[in-house]
Amino acid sequence: MGDKKKIIVIDDVELNRAILGEAFSKEFEILEAEDGLEGLEKIKNNEEDLAAIFLDIIMPGMDGFTVLQELDKMEIMKRIPLFLITTETTDYVVNHAYNYGVVDVIQKPFNLMIIERRVRNIIELFETKNKLQKLLDEKK
Repeated sequence: MGDKKKIIVIDDVELNRAILGEAFSKEFEILEAEDGLEGLEKIKNNEEDLAAIFLDIIMPGMDGFTVLQELDKMEIMKRIPLFLITTETTDYVVNHAYNYGVVDVIQKPFNLMIIERRVRNIIELFETKNKLQKLLDEKK
């Protein structure tokens, strides 16, 4: 296994997975899932190595909100930033997502320059927060 942290892209549209994967493939190992169930399984299997999660809302089978409910129960979003990717940016969807702990809502079609900057900044914040938490836990 390499030293690269991983990013998972959960989206039923292969093109969206490819675009986001390509944008981050130099720095991160990219995992892909085409539905919520596959995504949850990959998150559970790679939890310690994940730097970020990209999640689409509208997918066949298990949709993004169901995935969010499961991740919320597992308290994953306290340690790993989750970015919602969607064309559906109504107040209801956005508010619902933020209430679950999503760190940002990324609108399709993608503006990669903006996405790359926002994602890298948030990953850095989470890594720093997690390191500080680990230090505090060790001192207890």
